Amino acid sequence: MKKPIKTLFSWCMAAFVAVLVANGISFFYRSGAGSIDRENAYSYSIRTPNSWMVRGSEGYGINRVDQNGYLNDDTLPRKDNYILLMGSSHAEGLQVMQKDSMTAELNHLIDPTTRTVYNLGTAGYTLPLIMEGFQAALDEFPNSSAVMIEISDLSFSSEDFLSAMKQTQFDPACTGQALAQSLNPARRVRNDLLRAIPLISLLRQQFDSMNFSMKDAFGIRNFFKAQEAPAPDPNSAQAAEAENAAAKEAAAFSSALNQAFALLRSEYDKPIILLYHAGVSILPDGTIQINRDMRYYDAYRAACEQNGIVFVDAGDAFLAAYQADFSLPYGFSNTTMRGGHLNKLGHKIVAEEFYKAWRNIQEEEKN
Repeated sequence: MKKPIKTLFSWCMAAFVAVLVANGISFFYRSGAGSIDRENAYSYSIRTPNSWMVRGSEGYGINRVDQNGYLNDDTLPRKDNYILLMGSSHAEGLQVMQKDSMTAELNHLIDPTTRTVYNLGTAGYTLPLIMEGFQAALDEFPNSSAVMIEISDLSFSSEDFLSAMKQTQFDPACTGQALAQSLNPARRVRNDLLRAIPLISLLRQQFDSMNFSMKDAFGIRNFFKAQEAPAPDPNSAQAAEAENAAAKEAAAFSSALNQAFALLRSEYDKPIILLYHAGVSILPDGTIQINRDMRYYDAYRAACEQNGIVFVDAGDAFLAAYQADFSLPYGFSNTTMRGGHLNKLGHKIVAEEFYKAWRNIQEEEKN
């Protein structure tokens, strides 16, 4: 009887030690205190204020979360007439070290002694969501001298932009500082557990990424593609009808986009810079191609011009970097190159393109 008990005890001890080791390693691979959901503010959620985020599955980044719940280095004082940076997970920058993010690069370019750019980058935030929270951001951070917006996707519908014009109303009770103080006990315990046991977050990510679907298995998708009907005759009535529908859709999209940009301009009379960075592809001859979404590209440029918003395309800068030494702005040594998020070089290029646009605006104002 003693032997089975001793064996069981040794197994339990081995499992316990294994969990401790795995949890210890997780601190350096994926750790953080989670996020806090909210409603009446710029973003639907923020990172837990005054915490640290470590991510190592794509690139590697150790980032500080400030008292407002955004990724900002609070070792430098914030300049009075700061610039707000709004954007997606690319702007948030969890995949690189904080000193290598576009925010840090911009701060260094503009004034290395202060925080001139304040990062509101939020994972999953597209242009319609940024527009929806735009006024709330201005209310929470009222002393900005300019707004920079980072986007990597142009493919939205006219309904997305019309819906975004129903903007969020800011509530001071939804700031990071207020939410951190008013967290309910359950949420506080949850965040403390995530901070102390990062293995939980890592395991949850693994479970979420598991896919047991049989969709497209055994070549089924390709089989049905082969059975699809041939394309209609371009001279047929059906093709003409489709062309007219596409033209109407394009006109509706341009109108909605222009209305949304006009709303931003009516709310903010200082410089707004919209930077678009498209993906890249490597061609058979070894050169790269910028995968701009030309279905909407001209509409964005026109809407920006009509509303006094500076449109910046980082594509040519990506091409120049590749031609110089075959560097790519996306991908990391632990993932696939040219895919995923901006890497250190990508952040640097985007920051430099933002800075050039900012300098041009200043020069124009002087003249």
